[in-house]
Amino acid sequence: MNLSNITMAEITHFLGWCTLINLVILAVTTVAIVCFKSAMNSFYSRLLKLEANQVSDLFFRFLVHYEVAVLVLNIVPYTALKIIS
Repeated sequence: MNLSNITMAEITHFLGWCTLINLVILAVTTVAIVCFKSAMNSFYSRLLKLEANQVSDLFFRFLVHYEVAVLVLNIVPYTALKIIS
């Protein structure tokens, strides 16, 4: 595949699907963390040898970092390409 033949429309389409997939992953992960908080805290506190409040903090940081990554790497480029095309 010759990458120089990819059009902006194809890149926009690709980023749109990436955005959708990553937002679904973010939503499912958030729901899982909220709904199964105690089970996940106990499992990961034993696995990582941390206290439950530290595990909750790690979950929150993960969600924030993932959300920022989706925003910067998917949503912003997709929106920019939609605006200019």
